[in-house]
Amino acid sequence: MTPEGTGLQFVSPFAFEAMQKVDVVRLASLSDPELRLLLPCLVRMALCAPADQSQSWAQDKKLILRLLSGVEAVNSIVALLSVDFHALEQDASKEQQLRHKLGGGSGESILVSQLQHGLTLEFEHSDSPRRLRLVLSELLAIMNKVSECNGEFFFKSSELFESAVYLEEAADVLCILQAELPSLLPIVD
Repeated sequence: MTPEGTGLQFVSPFAFEAMQKVDVVRLASLSDPELRLLLPCLVRMALCAPADQSQSWAQDKKLILRLLSGVEAVNSIVALLSVDFHALEQDASKEQQLRHKLGGGSGESILVSQLQHGLTLEFEHSDSPRRLRLVLSELLAIMNKVSECNGEFFFKSSELFESAVYLEEAADVLCILQAELPSLLPIVD
């Protein structure tokens, strides 16, 4: 679903409900663009150890795996899930403390060493662990700016998040980061 003129895609209510209920038959009926929006969640569901050990979930999991087979983006999402999230979370916590201590705008980063190219080129040429670090560092910088502004309006440009070319991949990284580091990136109602 694309709102006229924006180019942004959103999960349809049908797809959201199918995902919420883990209705694999409905998920299988989604179009490729609708399914693409759900890939990080579906890949994570298929790969992570389930709390549900029932036979019906085992069958549903097989259907999800079949649904994901042949989708090119799945491999990069699997690679994102193969990262040491404990070490990443420790480095991110240290970076948050550093940003808070230095006022946030110092450009210092524990997560990302000096960029040799612009952020988008660095993202393009990086492996999965580096991509996670690049996105997380950029996100922490934005979060720090939000906390500094005390509710006042501000504009923070982001080369990576504003690049349409990398939007899907950056969104995949954000989804994985939020799922794997919920205490670091809490969802606020």
